[in-house]
Amino acid sequence: MSRFKHIAVVGAGLIGGSIVLGVARRQLAPTLTCWSRSDASRKFLRNLGVAKVFETAADAVRGADLIVIATPVDCMAEICREISPALSPGSIVTDVGSVKVSILQDATVLPAHVTFIGSHPMAGSEKAGASHAQENLFQDRLCFLTPTGKEPSASLEKLQGFWKDLGSRLFTCSAKQHDAMVAAVSHIPHAAASALILTVASLPEFNSNSAGSGLKDTTRIAAGEENLWTGILLANAQPIATGLAEFEKQCRRLRLAIEQGNAEEVSSFLKAAKKIRQSLDEAK
Repeated sequence: MSRFKHIAVVGAGLIGGSIVLGVARRQLAPTLTCWSRSDASRKFLRNLGVAKVFETAADAVRGADLIVIATPVDCMAEICREISPALSPGSIVTDVGSVKVSILQDATVLPAHVTFIGSHPMAGSEKAGASHAQENLFQDRLCFLTPTGKEPSASLEKLQGFWKDLGSRLFTCSAKQHDAMVAAVSHIPHAAASALILTVASLPEFNSNSAGSGLKDTTRIAAGEENLWTGILLANAQPIATGLAEFEKQCRRLRLAIEQGNAEEVSSFLKAAKKIRQSLDEAK
């Protein structure tokens, strides 16, 4: 028996499109609808024939008992206002944004007769658009849930079940804790990767044809869509700025050790970094 009768996805790009595919392949709801701002994504999803694709977000959510908003974070307030008149009483609204404090505030414009619970699946890539969607994108991936404690327990349990049905592992915390944690493991690395590629590209002898896997691996995420990431970085500014200050401090420490020919300090720096990096491969 399906947990939901009608699931609607608003913003069916890479993440939203992957939700559409995952829901369709697993038959998680008898009715599946979606909307995307992108003409290309709407056309792609129509051609797949797995969901009914609408021209407006409001039409896509009409009658749905679960609405997943997968638009960029800086569009959240606008989308909430747009879909509010079409939302059915008792429906659950969630999102997939990688910041939660600002989105929780944006969601206050939703009507009182719906329940909003923030979500954030730690999945995706530097590629954008529904054409890159994958039905198993969330399999064995961590998904944050950030309830406030005011929502009905039955609604939270249904949303937990939805993400588990898509294959996710769940982690529940506050919106503020989420933003600090994700700044450390996602937002700051993205900013640092962008800074790194700009740094090496500014050197006189830089030649992209000579770049090996080391540079490509360490800067892969810098290829992410800039408008999406501008919204994320600005929405989570304080923890990201704090992390970048620490990044500058570590760069300065290594630079000084190299300038001074301090092999012991350089070795200590690299050894500590190696140990932490290896621990990522050992983590579940």
